[in-house]
Amino acid sequence: GDLMTFGGTEFSTSGLKNSETATNATITSLGAPATANYSSSPYVITPSALTGGTFNTNNYSITYNTGSLTVNKAPLTVTANSYTKTYGDTMTLIGSEFSTNGLKNNETATTATLTTLGGVSTAAYSSTPYVISPSALTGGTFNNTNYNISYVNGNLAVSKAPLLVTANSFVKTYGDALTLNGTEFSASGLKNNETATTATLTTTKTTANLRRPRPSTLTTLILQL
Repeated sequence: GDLMTFGGTEFSTSGLKNSETATNATITSLGAPATANYSSSPYVITPSALTGGTFNTNNYSITYNTGSLTVNKAPLTVTANSYTKTYGDTMTLIGSEFSTNGLKNNETATTATLTTLGGVSTAAYSSTPYVISPSALTGGTFNNTNYNISYVNGNLAVSKAPLLVTANSFVKTYGDALTLNGTEFSASGLKNNETATTATLTTTKTTANLRRPRPSTLTTLILQL
């Protein structure tokens, strides 16, 4: 991803006489462009056309020896996005929920494998947050052989689902007793076909001297999962 620019001084000489100098040469390499691949490394650096300084080329039989240019892999970080979902909802990851840092030459990467134990509707609030693990970056225009890829996890937080429990209402005749056995309620908001069978239900008066309607109070709900 880096461009290598030769200034013409990247060489050494052996054999100059009389303290003569040579200051410039033409230096070329196919590895110089930013798009030079790691897989083709090392690249040959070719010197030619020695000039400059005090030497006279006519006095020398010049031999040019090549050098080499090694292209190292560029670092690339892939970070999974983080999310929050409500208990009972399903979170489906399609492979685009990530960001990258370090791509070169306007290259792109479009897809990664993203996994989490928290995506299912039954993922419990008590185990939150769940790790979202990225791997296997692919797609786009980048070549993964040119990069040392690091993967950073994201998180999936599961929030509690709202659950509304409503005590049933009743009418009774003065003088009658009302006994609540704990099933006189309805629940709205249960997920994953879960059921709730029993609640603690209390009312201000349930005895024969009840003179006017009093509200029932629900104090404890027992879930049967």
